[in-house]
Amino acid sequence: MKYWIYKNTHKGVFVKVKGEKMIAEVIIGISHESLDKIFHYIIPETMENEIEIGIRVLVPFGKGNKKVEGFVIGLCNTTSIDSNKLKEIYSIVDQVPFFDEHLLELAKWMKEYYGCRMIDCLRTIMPSSMKIKSEYFIRIAPQLRETGLLDFKRRSKEETEILSFLMSRQKYILLEDVYDIFGKESSKYIKKLSKEGIIEIQEEDKIKELSYTIKYISINKDLDLEELEDIVELYQSKKNYHAQARILSMLMINDWIPVNELKKALQVSNSSILSLANKNIVQIEEVEIHKDPYSHMDFKSAKPLLPTQEQKNVIQYIISKLDHSKGDSILIHGITGSGKTEIYLQLIEEVIKRGGQSIVLVPEISLTPQTVERFKGRFGDQVAVTHSKLSLRERYDQWKKAKEGKVSVMIGPRSAVFTPFTSLKLIILDEEHENTYKSEISPKFHARDVARKRCEMVGGVCVVASATPSLESYFECEQGKMELLTLSHRANESKLPSVEIIDMRKELELGNRSIFSVALKEEIEKNLKNKEQTILFLNRRGFSNFVSCRKCGYVLKCKNCSISYTYHAYNRSIQCHYCGDKLKVPSICPQCGSSHIRYFGVGTERVESEVKKHFPDARVLRMDLDTAKGKYGYEKILDQFKSHKADILIGTQMIAKGHDFPNVTLVGILAADLTLHLQDFRSAERTFQLITQVSGRAGRGELPGRVLVQTYDPSHYSIETAKDHDYMSFYQKEIELRKQLNYPPFTHIFLILITGTNEKLVISSAYKLMEIMKYLNKKDKFELFGPVPAILSKIKNKYRWRIIVKCDDRDLLMKYSFYCISKFRSILNTQEIQIQSDIDPLMMY
Repeated sequence: MKYWIYKNTHKGVFVKVKGEKMIAEVIIGISHESLDKIFHYIIPETMENEIEIGIRVLVPFGKGNKKVEGFVIGLCNTTSIDSNKLKEIYSIVDQVPFFDEHLLELAKWMKEYYGCRMIDCLRTIMPSSMKIKSEYFIRIAPQLRETGLLDFKRRSKEETEILSFLMSRQKYILLEDVYDIFGKESSKYIKKLSKEGIIEIQEEDKIKELSYTIKYISINKDLDLEELEDIVELYQSKKNYHAQARILSMLMINDWIPVNELKKALQVSNSSILSLANKNIVQIEEVEIHKDPYSHMDFKSAKPLLPTQEQKNVIQYIISKLDHSKGDSILIHGITGSGKTEIYLQLIEEVIKRGGQSIVLVPEISLTPQTVERFKGRFGDQVAVTHSKLSLRERYDQWKKAKEGKVSVMIGPRSAVFTPFTSLKLIILDEEHENTYKSEISPKFHARDVARKRCEMVGGVCVVASATPSLESYFECEQGKMELLTLSHRANESKLPSVEIIDMRKELELGNRSIFSVALKEEIEKNLKNKEQTILFLNRRGFSNFVSCRKCGYVLKCKNCSISYTYHAYNRSIQCHYCGDKLKVPSICPQCGSSHIRYFGVGTERVESEVKKHFPDARVLRMDLDTAKGKYGYEKILDQFKSHKADILIGTQMIAKGHDFPNVTLVGILAADLTLHLQDFRSAERTFQLITQVSGRAGRGELPGRVLVQTYDPSHYSIETAKDHDYMSFYQKEIELRKQLNYPPFTHIFLILITGTNEKLVISSAYKLMEIMKYLNKKDKFELFGPVPAILSKIKNKYRWRIIVKCDDRDLLMKYSFYCISKFRSILNTQEIQIQSDIDPLMMY
């Protein structure tokens, strides 16, 4: 393909060959396998100077030339398609491109790396909710209305009601309003009337306007003062010009006034303002306003802290990489409280001095208020923030600031990795082990992968950091694919908290059936007496319940897969969702013969209730998805706790990491087993990470910290190593098990999810797909597991079955899996089922 001569990387200026038409390569804004390709459109001469890569356009599509949205990803002057068959672009939607060459190349890489559609990748790198929506309006055909030839006699009751309603309206009526009145079933009558030419349907494109503008009014600068005074005097003497005189009098003492404020203050109408504008006496200008979502917060200016020797070594080493980076990736393994955030701040300060830009990724919104406070305090207006709790307009505003180069730092969750910086030098992933960095919708990207690739493309440095690194990241360091820097001491020289393991089996033997052990109750009472704060953490990640014995701690596991069975309440059965093995729930424990065997589960609301029951005078806060609603929900709860307006904070994962509360001296971890026995090979890793992270919230100030971990399995290696804050011992034990069982990082996993409302069809489709996969696996290069019901086997009336494929060659695994799915689709009609896939999933569905 012959491309235009490329002159400017960011502007996309091309040299036109005389006599040849400019052609745009467009990705259509419809997410479907058959449309996942480039479509060519002729660029009208009137648009040739405006079309560039990243611009959104409206194009005719299909036999009916329906208007659809598309994105320009290239420009050329030749195509294999007959030029007579090419259609012209209808119009340009936005004046500003949503992505440049760099982000386009990143999207292309994501498409190949994650095996997804290009349009999904483009939507991911763009600001949220920019999709164009079509609205439909209907009316009686004008010729029938004017001539009165509309015959109601041969019409059905439903048609007559619809036509009578439309006849009573002169203009087009929104189709959705008609549906609201007559019900969705009226659509068949409307289609019939439309085919007969009795009613007309008109489509209009609805484009969400996210920029926020205000109209300002001022005196025309070409008028001198004397001339203006004469006009005011003249208008004051005329009966119908008094409002205009008042407007001019106010503008004479104010340079600029928002139109709305002027109307409100003087009680004048739009007509008076427009009359002055038409006579060129005043001028009205529309100004875009940038709204700061954190303007309600007062950020005190902060200076860099004096780094410890360990911090200094890390900072100097990474700075040395900035000048000559070829996409270096560095893991900082620093214990809780080792001062990783201060390292980020000093690195970013250096990047800003060099004229560069930085992205800081945080795993969850709960980290944002405290992170924002530190970064805003250090860099002020140079910092932009984005996250899901902000409105679409606020997020768009932050994105636009970054695109226009008005900020140098962007802080946010995984989507912030696509910030449109043009001088990107540094990307930081804090708490890099967190699952929230992996998207659960297409494209199912991992922010760590994308950050590393982006730094590789622009020659930046990618820093990932955690007190409990993921096994994959630490393994990469051992393999020499990533550099490792270690922080083994807390920044303020405080000691790590002491951790005590409470064996809840013994509590049960002593007759204590409360969710609190005797020791934890005593420690909470001691803290309340000493006016010190307590965090109670409920380890409640995941959906499924496991079955265990409360006396001996035995957990029922599948012999074939070394994975705990999942309990199904509807038929009191336990099932392995890897191989499909199914059993009835035993009435006695297979190991000790106790009758104390049951499925396990407890919630934060119950914990709160128990706390208030045992400690009625305590001030209690609960932080979970129910209580932390709204834009500033997390912030309000954390601020209350930080200012000591509560004695006890109860929460789940959102309080487990990143927060710094100097007065917290006690952490109680309830039911540490909940993640330990989820049906996932990463369950031990997650248990270790959560215990270590939440333990790190204690003793960060001058007072020493204590942590009590309640468990029915006190001898498990993940709990024992977490007690000693011993990451290396845990890593060595876990990595050996992964190697023996051929789990990541020694292999890759491709997960296929088949869903649909017809249970029999979903099951039969899953087995048919497995037959194809087995047939095409003659050399046994791939390990196949399933089909079995997904862990959540039914969601919103859709049945879910899954297949798992393993292979140590990632590219080969993806080619094989997608080829099998393609073969399956070509053999069977799959319209009633949906097939989803995920390469290297972090959660086993």
